[in-house]
Amino acid sequence: MKALRIILIIALVAIFACSKKEFSVTESNRIVLTGTILDAQLLPISGVKISTEPVSKSTTTDQSGKFELIDINPGNYKVRAEKTGYLTETKDVVVKDTAKVQILLRNLITISGKIIDDSTGTFLDNVLISIPSLSYQTLTKSDGSFIINSIPVGSNIIYLKRNGYSYTYKELYVKINETTGYDLSISRLSDIQMILVEGGTFKMGDTFGDGNFNEKPAHDVTLTSFLISKYEVTQKQWTETIGTNSSKFWGDYLPVESVSWTDAIQFCNSRSELEGLKPCYTISGNQVTCDFNANGYRLPTEAEWEYAARGGKNSGNYKYSGSIDSKEVAWFYNNSNNITHPVGTKKANEIGIYDMSGNVWEFCWDFYSDTYYSLSPLKDPLGPSQGESRSLRGGSWTDDMVFNKVYYRSYYSQRQRGTNVGFRTVRKIN
Repeated sequence: MKALRIILIIALVAIFACSKKEFSVTESNRIVLTGTILDAQLLPISGVKISTEPVSKSTTTDQSGKFELIDINPGNYKVRAEKTGYLTETKDVVVKDTAKVQILLRNLITISGKIIDDSTGTFLDNVLISIPSLSYQTLTKSDGSFIINSIPVGSNIIYLKRNGYSYTYKELYVKINETTGYDLSISRLSDIQMILVEGGTFKMGDTFGDGNFNEKPAHDVTLTSFLISKYEVTQKQWTETIGTNSSKFWGDYLPVESVSWTDAIQFCNSRSELEGLKPCYTISGNQVTCDFNANGYRLPTEAEWEYAARGGKNSGNYKYSGSIDSKEVAWFYNNSNNITHPVGTKKANEIGIYDMSGNVWEFCWDFYSDTYYSLSPLKDPLGPSQGESRSLRGGSWTDDMVFNKVYYRSYYSQRQRGTNVGFRTVRKIN
């Protein structure tokens, strides 16, 4: 019995010794994350709250801007640094054995300036100034002046919006020791020239007997007068309305392309707002409704598009928009050199509209249906009430001339984009 006790005591001592040895190994190999927080002038910042995710650890920087987090497990972390008067920053850090990180915090200061009309030099009131990254907005005062509170030093993207002016974004570089004189300029919107299309009755569809089944039967349609843009929407008009340009071929007076039907709808609403008009469209996810009584911009219906392409009341009954010869009026596969061309460089049709044959396909409002012509109402048809695709008209720089016919029909899904697809706009007559 005594021997058994001795054996147990020896075993317990051995276990204790091993556990103590293991503990000392853990202590000597603890992982530590250290770092330094500096301001825009590379000066250390004390009192910065440091926190980590997904494992929550926290501390505060000392007088030298340094911090230390002990017992960090290996892994990927987000280290967050925040202090009043500075823009909060988060940095990704990979922790293995040990890790060091340096984070620069941008000082927040208050600046002032004025917004100027770049053509007249006059100061502009009611300019909406937005900084999306900061969720910040303000308006210029009657003398064109503005104050922006808590803007970080360094580079900032600022958006400027005012009725009658281009929707503009600019890079504003804020210097830590300069709080005034941040003047910015904006430009007036270019005109979207509109052509009056007098209402009337015309024969819609295949009137030459060489069309596809979806262009038949040819049928009478009566339309109310409307305005349609003289040219396809240009990249200049697109950019000054939306602020960006995703076209493949770049040029102010080239037609915008690589835009979807949904993009075109959004352009119409945004342009209407910039010009102080009532937007036509209500957008809710994939659902879009149109107020045809609103005075803003919208896409033409298929019937409006074809009537305008045929020359309206002045129609010469041409197969292409304004000519029996597609080369006179259209940029298409045989003459385009595989690029788009500036709008209005071919011959106009009978009422002064350009490029309704060729250059880029043009979106219409209507849902597409092969069989709609057999069901179409006589007066101001709006297309089917539902569908999966939207109608395209006019052909493009990539296509054979057969696609340039005024009655040729095609389609795209609402969110589909193509380097040969653009659009033009319509407005009601006030």
